[in-house]
Amino acid sequence: MNYYQELTLLPPTEVSVYSIWPKLYLQIHLALVELQNVQPTKLVGVSFPKYKFDEGGKSNFLGDKLRIFAADEGTLTQLDLTKKLNRLHDYIHITKTRSVPENINRHFCFSRLQVKSNIHRLARRKANRENISVEQALVLLDGFKEKKLTEPFISLGSLSGGERFKLIIGRKEFSHAVPGFFSSYGLSAVATVPDF
Repeated sequence: MNYYQELTLLPPTEVSVYSIWPKLYLQIHLALVELQNVQPTKLVGVSFPKYKFDEGGKSNFLGDKLRIFAADEGTLTQLDLTKKLNRLHDYIHITKTRSVPENINRHFCFSRLQVKSNIHRLARRKANRENISVEQALVLLDGFKEKKLTEPFISLGSLSGGERFKLIIGRKEFSHAVPGFFSSYGLSAVATVPDF
C-alpha cells in the first residue's frame, strides 16, 4: 500500500463520533462495493490510527480517524471519496491523496471479528449441516460457553435485510507488510496496512 487518504471525524458539540461512524462507514462500504464491481483487482484497505483496545473493555475506541489505503494513486482517484462522502462534509475532513512514508516498521491487520455466541443459532446451523434435529444439536453443544467480544465496533444496518449488526473490528500487529485481499469493508483476515 503506497498511497492513502485520511478522514477525520469532526462532530459538532451536539453529535458524537459514535453517531457519525455508522453513516461514514456505510458510505465507505458502498464505495468499495462499487469499486470492486468495476475493478475486482483493485485493493483498498483501511486503518484506524487511534484504535484502542484493552482486554478489560474499559477503553475500547476506534478513534476519530480513518485511513484508506491503495497500492496506486489511481485507485483512490477512482474511489472518489470526496464526491461519495459529500453529504457528510460537515462531519468529516478528507485529505488529498498522499504517499505513505518510507521506512515503516509496523503494520496492522484490521479484520472483522464474528463471535459464535448464540447457542440456539449455532444449534440450528449444526442441525442443518449434520441433518439432525435442533434438540440433538443442542445436546451436542452442551457445555458451550458463550463468548463476548469487547473490541471496538461500528453499528450498521444491512441494506439487503434491514437488520442491525455490529461490525466488530480486531487488530493484529506485524513488523512487516503482509499481502492479501480486502473485503468490501476494507478489512482483511491476513493483509496488512502500514502504521505511522
